[in-house]
Amino acid sequence: SGSEARFAERDEKPFPPCSGSPPKRRSLTMLKRGYALAAAWLAAAVAVTAFTPNGPSAFVSNPAARSALFGGPSVAHESSTELSMSTVAEPEAGTGTALEDYVKSRGGNLPIKKVLIANNGMAATKSILSMRQWAYMELGDENAIKFVAMATAEDLKANAEFVRLADTFVEVPAGKNLNNYANVDVITRVAQEQGVDAVWPGWGHASENPKLPNTLKEMGIKFIGPPGPVMSVLGDKIAANILAQTAGVSSIPWSGSYGGPDDGPLQAELNDEGTIPDDIFEKATCRSVEEAVEAAKNIGYDNGIMIKASEGGGGKGIRFVDNEEDLKNAYIQVQNEVIGSPIFLMQLCKNARHIEVQIVGDEHGNAVALNGRDCSTQRRFQKIFEEGPPVIVPPETFQKMERAAQRLTQSIGYVGAGTVEYLFNADTGNYFFLELNPRLQVEHPVTEGVTGTNLPSTQLQVAMGIPLYNIPTIRKLYGKEDIYGTDPIDFLVDEYVPIDCHVIAARITAENPDEGFKPTSGSIERIKFQSTSDVWGYFSVGANGGIHEFADSQFGHLFAKGPTREAARKSLVLALKEIEVRGEIRTTVEYLVQLLETKDFKDNTIDTAWLDGLIKEKSVYVEKPPHDVVLGAAILKAREHILTETANIVESLEKGQVSTAGIAGITSFNLEISYKDTKYSFHVELTSPDVYRFTVNGNSIDVPVTVTAEGGLVAEFGGETHRIDGRDEPLGLRLSLDGVTILMPTIFDPSELRTDVTGKVVRYLQDNGADVEEGTPYVEVEAMKMIMPIKASESGKITHAMSPGTVISAGDLLGSLELKDPSKVKKILNFEGALDVVAVDIETDGKAAVDNILAGYKGDAEAAAQAAFADATDLASASATVVDAFNEYLRVETIFDGKLKDDVVRQLAKDNSASLESVVDINRAHGLPDTRNKLVLGLLRQVETFSDRFGDSALPEDLLAAIDQLSNLKGREYGEITIAADSIIRQTKIPAFEVRVADLRKQLLDPETDIVALAKSSTLSAGVDLLTSLISDEDAKVRAAAAETYVRRVYRAHRIIDLSTADVDGLIECTWSFRFADVPEDQSVVRNGILSVVPDGSSLESALPKILDDFGGKLDSDASPDTPVNVVHIALVGGSDVAADEKAIADNKSKLNMLGVRTLNTIIPVAKKDPLYYAYPQCDGYTEDPLRRNMRPTFHHLLELGRLDQNFDLERLPAVGRNAQVYIGSEKSAKPMRTGPPQVLFVRGISVTSGLVSTGGATRALVQGLDELERAQANSKVSTQASSRIFLHSLPELEGTPEQVAEKFGEIMDSLKSKLADRLLKLRVDEIEVKVRIESTDDNGNPIITPVRLSASSMEGEWLKTSAFIERPDPVTGVTREFCVLGEGKDSVCFLDPYETSNVIQTKRAIARRVGSTYAYDFLGLLEVGLLGEWNQHIESLGDDTTIPSGVFSSQELIENEDGELVAGARAIGTNKEGMVAWVVSMKTPEYPEGRDVVFIANDVTVKSGSFGVEEDEIYFKASQYARVNNLPRVYIACNAGARIGLYDGLKEKINIKFYDKESPSKGFEYLYLTDEDYKALPEGAVNAHKVDEGWAVDDIIGEVHGIGVENLQGSGKIAGETSRAYNEIFTLSYVTGRSVGIGAYLNRLGQRVIQMKQGPMILTGYSALNKLLGREVYNSQDQLGGPQIMFPNGVTHEVVDNDQEGVASILKWISFVPKTTNDPPASRDCADPVNRDVEFRPTPTPYDPRLMLSGTEDAAGFFDTGSFKEYLAGWGKSVIVGRGRLGGVPMGAIAVETRLVEQVVPADPADANSR
Repeated sequence: SGSEARFAERDEKPFPPCSGSPPKRRSLTMLKRGYALAAAWLAAAVAVTAFTPNGPSAFVSNPAARSALFGGPSVAHESSTELSMSTVAEPEAGTGTALEDYVKSRGGNLPIKKVLIANNGMAATKSILSMRQWAYMELGDENAIKFVAMATAEDLKANAEFVRLADTFVEVPAGKNLNNYANVDVITRVAQEQGVDAVWPGWGHASENPKLPNTLKEMGIKFIGPPGPVMSVLGDKIAANILAQTAGVSSIPWSGSYGGPDDGPLQAELNDEGTIPDDIFEKATCRSVEEAVEAAKNIGYDNGIMIKASEGGGGKGIRFVDNEEDLKNAYIQVQNEVIGSPIFLMQLCKNARHIEVQIVGDEHGNAVALNGRDCSTQRRFQKIFEEGPPVIVPPETFQKMERAAQRLTQSIGYVGAGTVEYLFNADTGNYFFLELNPRLQVEHPVTEGVTGTNLPSTQLQVAMGIPLYNIPTIRKLYGKEDIYGTDPIDFLVDEYVPIDCHVIAARITAENPDEGFKPTSGSIERIKFQSTSDVWGYFSVGANGGIHEFADSQFGHLFAKGPTREAARKSLVLALKEIEVRGEIRTTVEYLVQLLETKDFKDNTIDTAWLDGLIKEKSVYVEKPPHDVVLGAAILKAREHILTETANIVESLEKGQVSTAGIAGITSFNLEISYKDTKYSFHVELTSPDVYRFTVNGNSIDVPVTVTAEGGLVAEFGGETHRIDGRDEPLGLRLSLDGVTILMPTIFDPSELRTDVTGKVVRYLQDNGADVEEGTPYVEVEAMKMIMPIKASESGKITHAMSPGTVISAGDLLGSLELKDPSKVKKILNFEGALDVVAVDIETDGKAAVDNILAGYKGDAEAAAQAAFADATDLASASATVVDAFNEYLRVETIFDGKLKDDVVRQLAKDNSASLESVVDINRAHGLPDTRNKLVLGLLRQVETFSDRFGDSALPEDLLAAIDQLSNLKGREYGEITIAADSIIRQTKIPAFEVRVADLRKQLLDPETDIVALAKSSTLSAGVDLLTSLISDEDAKVRAAAAETYVRRVYRAHRIIDLSTADVDGLIECTWSFRFADVPEDQSVVRNGILSVVPDGSSLESALPKILDDFGGKLDSDASPDTPVNVVHIALVGGSDVAADEKAIADNKSKLNMLGVRTLNTIIPVAKKDPLYYAYPQCDGYTEDPLRRNMRPTFHHLLELGRLDQNFDLERLPAVGRNAQVYIGSEKSAKPMRTGPPQVLFVRGISVTSGLVSTGGATRALVQGLDELERAQANSKVSTQASSRIFLHSLPELEGTPEQVAEKFGEIMDSLKSKLADRLLKLRVDEIEVKVRIESTDDNGNPIITPVRLSASSMEGEWLKTSAFIERPDPVTGVTREFCVLGEGKDSVCFLDPYETSNVIQTKRAIARRVGSTYAYDFLGLLEVGLLGEWNQHIESLGDDTTIPSGVFSSQELIENEDGELVAGARAIGTNKEGMVAWVVSMKTPEYPEGRDVVFIANDVTVKSGSFGVEEDEIYFKASQYARVNNLPRVYIACNAGARIGLYDGLKEKINIKFYDKESPSKGFEYLYLTDEDYKALPEGAVNAHKVDEGWAVDDIIGEVHGIGVENLQGSGKIAGETSRAYNEIFTLSYVTGRSVGIGAYLNRLGQRVIQMKQGPMILTGYSALNKLLGREVYNSQDQLGGPQIMFPNGVTHEVVDNDQEGVASILKWISFVPKTTNDPPASRDCADPVNRDVEFRPTPTPYDPRLMLSGTEDAAGFFDTGSFKEYLAGWGKSVIVGRGRLGGVPMGAIAVETRLVEQVVPADPADANSR
């Protein structure tokens, strides 16, 4: 039946009989085949049951199983007015003839074709299975008998198995069994309405109610059981005991042991009605507590007393007591459990075994004993294990017990199955009659297993009138060869065949063994049971079923069989270990395993009190190592967290929410587990989809977790594999770890008394407000038809929370306690140390590690990059690994690059609506940028090694394509990747090193080559470094030419006087003398240099002294300058070690000083790569200078790095150009700064081209510098607020005068600022310096170079203002000692200042950049640049000789005078004390070439965060008023922090609190107060207060400074009103350049027209503040509150721009449509587009873009002047298009209708879970 089947049959029945011989009349083969078919059908039916979905078909019938196997009928569903029912059509085949023939042939008299199953659960399930099996085996038709089931709503909801098995079900009233299965009226009515032939009662419910058989007899319906009178006698435990005593069977002392003859045991003969006379019956009955107390006195409490309900059973209606007080309570409990039943008392028989004899009687006076069962393993008189045969009883004694049972039943005419129960003392061999159950019992399959008798079918055949000796299975048991014979059997004489096997049964119940076996209820998701040949079982519920509160707690029964008791026990243990029940209920499975493994059970030395003793002592329990439990719980909770969080995010995405804040919490989160009064705080991280890393107290354990097909977890930790399952319950976590169930309670308040069961409150045991002691019961509840007490967990006064009769669920509060001793409450301690779980390393291959990191899981990126190539043996496989990784990285990142994240998420959700989990996956990956970027960088570094590793320098095309895509990523977060990728791409475009060296070598050997010209050639830039590899060439001519060219190139900026080369022992040596070219010859110092070649670093120590000696011999001994001026270059051609070189040089320090060596440089050629350069300057004591490392020797001087390191700590960054250097400069400061020292990004380079002073050449040079900046700013080390400065040293000498060059520079910069403004702003360029060399002569006619410094600087406030200086270098050091400003034909002021650190203006710029904006005063420069750009476009459109007018832009700041009035004036930039500035800007525009004025008002975000105070409000108000008075357009540039609210800091430490109750501050406070001394020390008016006993109670806090309180709100109202008035009277426009908060956002809205930068949200409150208010992470950014994606679609924002330069251009464009003043006509401009031309664009028959009709296309002119139309409000009201354009130069507005289908996105509100 498959690995998941819940039944595994053998050849015949669940078990073949243990005895008997094969029948003769049917062949053994046929019989086995019949059993096998039946078993196969049964297995198939049940297997289908296990997986049937919880739909109507699941509880109406089982068509899937029956139809497939036997062509069963279809099901129809009907309903009636009183009872809901389902019916099945009668079958066409199987008319009952076979059944009638069988009954007739067996001597019966009543063929029963239709049976009502008046029971549910296990009973109903087993009866249908057994009878169907019999019908098929004997009759060949499983449908020969139809079964009608009764089902309550609870049964249907629980997907009860018996409902599915039945042919028909009738829905009966829900609730307790008195409404349904125990209600005789309901049963008989259903039986009559359904037309059944018989009713099978099962066990429990109405099975022992005589009214049922009596009523059915009157209806003519057969009752499958004993007649009513016999049931009344035998079914009643009191009557049965009296009859047993009458028959001479000994009974233990009980309430009927007195009052008979001679006050002995009661005796009675049956009267005419077949019952015990009432007077005798009443003598044995205890009708009240008082009678029970009296009977107990007669019996005695020595051995304990049992209180029993005569109609009870199944553990219900029975209690043990050993004192009178307990008896009184227990009596009431029994009375409530079996309502209306007579109650009797019986002495507990200690050390007794519970032995049962299975009897069956027929209508013909026969009674057979079918062996028996040992049911001694009991808990609260509820059987746990049943086994047979009862081997503890000697065979001869057991035979006596069987014969006594047969005589007893025969004597009263018993018909049907019953059980005679005895108590047997194994020590004495005595046995006592206990009771007779007139019904079948749940453990009857034990008897079936040992005898081979199908008991439900035997009941059925007896009810059909068939004699017992004619039933084939009975005959087989008695060894009859002809099992279909009819010869009689004397059951009192004949013996059945010996039993040669053993069966042990275990009840599977929904009980909690940890809580005294309290019943539990709830759903069952799955029952997994693997049958074997020796173990069989059945269950009353199917998949997705459950146990409801009115059901019996037993839902399954397992039966294990073996040749011996021990073999059966072992089989049962193995089966129980494998069973798995998943759902809300608790089960006893693991506890049963422990019981079966006890020595007492193995030795069979148990008795009926054994298990209760174990439970009381808690000596049998299942315990797992506590840290295994904790980790198991953490794994389960972590898995639940992941699923829950993922589901929440998917749900939000379904609604259109775009917040992804919760995704990070899926893979990294905190978790707390409490167990045994200890709290374990875990941090959980996922390192892959199925590996969880648990960290507690700094110790980590990696756990692989696999989810099984059933939804359980398999985890590996501690070197073992563990199965984990569980669920949260009201009282805590129920964990299943390796089959062991552990309840991990939620930490409840000990003063709260809660229920752990579902049921109903019966009664409270103490009055409300009474004292209750710890451990004593305080309430009784009914659950699973049982009354049980719940005990108090602490002592105290109780307050009831429920009333009797209230239905309760687990976890409900039943009462609260006022604790007697609060200190007794347990403290939960935090766990310290490491878990006692062995951490096992998890091996992950490199490819998987890469994939995990790329998927967004934590990992070691560097290690993964290394491990990825562990198995790579060739370039192809290594490249494939890298390409896969890069493509996966790009797949995710290209989705987000350059886009607004909310827009991306929204689009992803739209595109993946059917698989939103993939959206979560993409965002998870994108959300781990640092680790993913490190991985990609690591892989790129590995790619750089491919040529060396695999000997192939050519990278595959697909790899290059992927790297190229990486280099094109735009976001700053990808900066380092783009740099590394771009570097690899550049390297691949350069010819191979060998090729370049060969070309250069060829050039050097060419006799036509001019070495001097080659040294100055711009084409040699990349080849300078190649020369170092030719210095040691085998050809002496090449060596000499290479050395000379190298020296002349490196000293290109100097004037070389002479140079000579010589070959010394095959090694080249070059010496030369030189001067600084920019120092007059009469002032210049002659310098000397030497270049020597040393074989390798190991030779330097011995070679250096000789080199220095030779060098000294060539120096002029008379020329010894005061400062060192000479240079030494040593080429270490064989490689070297820097530390060793430094030591060798240090050893010669004195000689170097003596020779006046300023710097010693070493050159180390590297095979196939550029050389390494090291510098050892004299100023550093000839130690290596890291700043100059790998820098050509003269670069430090040419790039003026010495000026930089005076004020900055420099760190070099990689640069693309070989002639460029990039540095991060961090300002040197003695004081630590909160945000770190300000940074400056320096790009410095040299140029060997002469076109730098042309516009084209300057553009190329500046763009190269900006490219270097772009790459450098992508570096994570560079702050986003860092200022950028570019320096370019042009080496070629220029002609002309400094003034001419300066003028040209100014023109070029104006052009470049206009063309490159966007990049200059984006890259935060604050200074551009160009050093040029102008060739001229000195006073003596000698050639001289005049150095001129050209500067465009924003350092003084005006954006990139140009200036020029002549430099005066020091004749000895060559360093500029002063800069002289170029004046009108003569030098002006001279000064010397190294590169400045951040001044006030630079600091302010950094602040503005930090909030994503531009410094307010810099907008003036942007406006000028934008205006020039507007003019350039206009002139280009005209195509004539129109020129830009002079004085195109000017501005005057509006400043308050002494009278508080705003007047036009000027002041130093950055000196404003208010966070608001305003200007009147005069612009000569294409519309108004004569000029126009516009008022600009701007927040200065660098002053108090741009907040609005009283002063700011006044400036804004007056500037706006100025614009209104003069009818001028008014533009507001917004970047602010809302209204200013300050704190009175001086008051904080003085405040005191007057609490209502000082001991309980939580009760609140009365007032805040100041002591008398503190109050009087405050300035008058700082606070308002009134006198109290403690001092002065504070009423109002005013403060000492005006403008920090509510007066700012008054100002906000004032400027809001002014803005509204301005909108009514003049043109108003707002540009949102950065965040605009509160009143700042409101002003934008009131001004109506808004241009918004992408990074300029308009908000009322910040997102972080809102998240705190909401108590959860709802919003990711300010943009979700007021970014363009909110404001643009809602029509608040008219236009969105990417940056401030674009914003300024949009401002100017908008103003160009606006008249000069409100009194002027519309502004028009010259236009080259003829006004009388045709509108060439023609609408198409199909929907088209109406914008094209307004603007035209490249091929067809539109309605407006070409290029003049601009759309506004494009995001709002998309079916309408609005915009502005010009017609013949005259501005016009346009409104058009969009006829195409458009999509409007309304963002969901992340704060509202239901927002869509």
